[in-house]
Amino acid sequence: MRNRILQFALVFLVAGGIIWGLYQLGYLFYVLTISATVVPLAVIMIIFIENRTAESTIAWFLVLIFLPILGVIIWLMFGRNPRRRRRNRRSHDERKLLKQAIRPVRSLAVSELPPNHLKLANTIRNFGGGGVDVHTASEILTNGEETFPAILDAIRQAKHHVHIQYYIYRNDETGKAIREALIERLEAGVEVRFMYDGLGSYMLGENFLRPLRDAGAHIAAYDPISSPLFIFTANFRNHRKIVVVDGKVGFTGGLNVGDEYDSKSKKFGFWRDTHLRLEGRAVKELQATFLDDWIYAQIESDDTWETFAGEETIHQYFPKHDVASDGAIQIVTSGPTSKDPAIRNALIAAIISAQRSIWIATPYLIPDNETMTLLRLAARAGLDVRILTPGKGDSFTSYYGTRSYFGPLLKDGVKIYTYNRHFIHAKLFLVDGKIGAVGTANMDIRSFVLNYELMAFLYDTESAEQLERDFIADFDVSIQLSSNDYVKRPLRFRIFESLSRLISPLL
Repeated sequence: MRNRILQFALVFLVAGGIIWGLYQLGYLFYVLTISATVVPLAVIMIIFIENRTAESTIAWFLVLIFLPILGVIIWLMFGRNPRRRRRNRRSHDERKLLKQAIRPVRSLAVSELPPNHLKLANTIRNFGGGGVDVHTASEILTNGEETFPAILDAIRQAKHHVHIQYYIYRNDETGKAIREALIERLEAGVEVRFMYDGLGSYMLGENFLRPLRDAGAHIAAYDPISSPLFIFTANFRNHRKIVVVDGKVGFTGGLNVGDEYDSKSKKFGFWRDTHLRLEGRAVKELQATFLDDWIYAQIESDDTWETFAGEETIHQYFPKHDVASDGAIQIVTSGPTSKDPAIRNALIAAIISAQRSIWIATPYLIPDNETMTLLRLAARAGLDVRILTPGKGDSFTSYYGTRSYFGPLLKDGVKIYTYNRHFIHAKLFLVDGKIGAVGTANMDIRSFVLNYELMAFLYDTESAEQLERDFIADFDVSIQLSSNDYVKRPLRFRIFESLSRLISPLL
C-alpha cells in the first residue's frame, strides 16, 4: 500500500514539477497542452494499477482520452477507489468500539434455521452478512399508502427514541407530516436523531430543519456537499432508508420520503414500491447500522459509543424484545469501504441456491458479469427467471442502460417484464417462493459497490409469501417483452442503449 501511494505521489510530483517549470519560463501554451496530456495520463496509470474490472477500466480510458480535462474532474469526484476514502480517525475508533460493545446483544446464530436454508444463510454470513433471527415479525408494506401511515403510527407511539435516516427526504406534504410527528414526540421528551444523505437530500434546507432543531432533534447530513472533502465523497452515497423506534420496531425498503413516493407526483403518477416493517430482535441490526452511520456523520452532537452501548444505556437502545414469528430474518449491509460486496454476494448465493424460480424487481438493471452469467445459466437450466423493470424511466442513461442488457437475457430464456403503471421503484428478490429479499439495493453496480445499502432476507415467512402475491399482481399489469419485439426496436433506441451501455460501468 505504501509503495502504491509513493508511486502515485511521484507521478503527480513529476507532472506538477514539469508544469510549474514551464509556467515559470512563460510557456503558457505549453503548460496548458502538457496539463491536458500529462495529468490524464497520470490518472490512466492510477486506474491501470488499481486492477479494476476490464469494463470499468476501458470506460474510464475512453473518457480520459476523448475528454481529458473534464475526465480528470469527473474521476476526482466519481472515479476514485472507494477504499481510499478519507475517514475521521475519531469516528473510526468510536464506530469500532460501538461494534465491539454491542456484539453480545446482536443476532449472530444461524443454527435455528431449517436445514434447507442453513447453507445459504451461512454462505451469506461468511461473505459479511449478519446473523439470522427467528424472533422477529415482519410485514410487507406495499406502496406509500401502506408505508407512510405505518411509519407515522410507530413514531407517534415512541417512548424513548426515534432514529430516522433517508437518502432522499423532501420538504413537501409527506416530509412535513413526518417532521410534525417527530416534533410532537420531541415535546414529549423522546430523543430524535434525524440523518439524511448530503447529496440525495441537498435541497433540504435550514427552513425545514430549524423547527426540528429548535425542538431538540439531533440532525446530521451524511457527507454534505458543503464539505471541503466532498470531492472525495461525492460518488459514495448513503442510499439506506432506516427508521428505528425504541429499538423494538424498525422499517427499511425502497421508499424515500416525498410526495412522489406516495403517488402524488404529476411527473410519475402512480409509484410502485415496497417497504418492510420489522418488530423484534432483528431490529437491533437496523439500529447498529444506523448508529454506525450516525457516529460517522454527526458533528453537532457529542454522541459517542457509550451514549448508545454503555453499561447504563445499551438496554435502552438495544432492548430485549423477542416476538413470535413464522420464519427467519437476516440483515445484510454493504458499502464502498466494506471488505466484500456483501449484498451482491448474498444475491449471487441466492441465485445459485435456486431450484425452481428466481424473480427480481429492480428500477435499474446494470449487473456485473458474474450476476448476468448466473441469471442466463439459470434460465438455460430451466428455472423460471423473471425480471421486472420500469416501463417508464426516471433517468435517460439508467433507463436505456437497463434495456441494453435485455438482449442476451431474452435469448437465454429470461422473462423480461416492463411495468405498465408508470414507475416501479421496488427492490425485490424472490427465490423458489420461499426466500425473499427487500431493501434499498438496486440490481446494479452502483448499489453493489459504490453505495451504502441494506437488504433484509426473509426465510419461509408470511412476508415472503406476500412478496410472491405482489409479484404476480405486478406481472399482471406489466408487458412481457419478447425477443422478436426487442430485436425490432427502432434504430434510435439501439443507439441510446449503446451509448448508455458504454458508460454503464461508471453509473
